[in-house]
Amino acid sequence: MKNYDLKHIAFHVLTGLYFIWLLVFGVLLSMSLNHTFGAGNPQLSKIYLVWIFLNFIMGTSIFMVLRLFRNRTLLGRIIRYSFWAVIIAAVITVFLIMSRV
Repeated sequence: MKNYDLKHIAFHVLTGLYFIWLLVFGVLLSMSLNHTFGAGNPQLSKIYLVWIFLNFIMGTSIFMVLRLFRNRTLLGRIIRYSFWAVIIAAVITVFLIMSRV
């Protein structure tokens, strides 16, 4: 049996948290777009903007901590490109919601 150090375990836990955040953030973005362009009220759209902003901060903090590990493998590239894709989608979503409210 191999002995794993705490840094290795922390990396895997943070990677799991990142992918859970990615899924939750994607669902939040789709819910906010569905609500905004469906039959929704403007007050809930403003709450979605707050939730998007808070999730943006949480995801950025997880991403920055994962970048401290300097992972140069395929997983590191997947994390980097998926983060930027979701952030671009979030910015577009915020602009769409702001133009609608």
